[in-house]
Amino acid sequence: RVHFTYEIADCNREYNQAFGNLKSPGWPQGYANNLDCSIILRAPQNHRISLFFYWFQLEDSRQCMNDFLEVRNGSSSSSPLLGKYCSNLLPNPIFSQSNELYLHFHSDDSDTHHGYEIIWASSPTGCGGTLLGNEGILANPGFPDSYPNNTHCEWTIVAPSGRPLSVGFPFLSIDSPGGCDQNYLILFNGPDANSPPFGPFCGIDTVVAPFHASSNRVFIRFHAEYATVSSGFEIMWSS
Repeated sequence: RVHFTYEIADCNREYNQAFGNLKSPGWPQGYANNLDCSIILRAPQNHRISLFFYWFQLEDSRQCMNDFLEVRNGSSSSSPLLGKYCSNLLPNPIFSQSNELYLHFHSDDSDTHHGYEIIWASSPTGCGGTLLGNEGILANPGFPDSYPNNTHCEWTIVAPSGRPLSVGFPFLSIDSPGGCDQNYLILFNGPDANSPPFGPFCGIDTVVAPFHASSNRVFIRFHAEYATVSSGFEIMWSS
């Protein structure tokens, strides 16, 4: 009678970089049972991190007792808790107050599910940065609530080389008390603001057809001086 013992490769990770992708262990297959993974994201010193959840499917349980992903504002398991997530509900984006985030992924010995795919960026203003990946999602700071007054964000979406980007707008409602001069969202068909513009867009419950870029890079600028009604946006991309 032969006994096999095997061990799952250590799933603890530390990333010292301004942006990246996080996928659950074993992605795109389901995650294994009995995992405890600690992940530290450490952006440059003066940056703050944005975390966008593109896919999320964990075992659901009361108070997330079984499988969960925990996000903390700092670099340790005792840093302040920002959220604890389970189920198939896509968590809202997280905008950290520091250049470090601590994530703890736990699975128990019962059901396993597909897992998660997360895109993260960072910038000195806490809004904007580079978003990397075949597909993803981004939203205004504060989403699903309104953005703060005097918000200015610049993102660069970068898909793999040779894969032109398509950008859709599931939700776009930008209050424009002063017209599109003061509050607007604008995309550029290329890596920076010198590329041909698509937009600007503003207005409440605006319907915008998907934008098909001619390359694997799109630059996005969002500028808002103030809002008098609840406003925000969500953008999805694929390549």
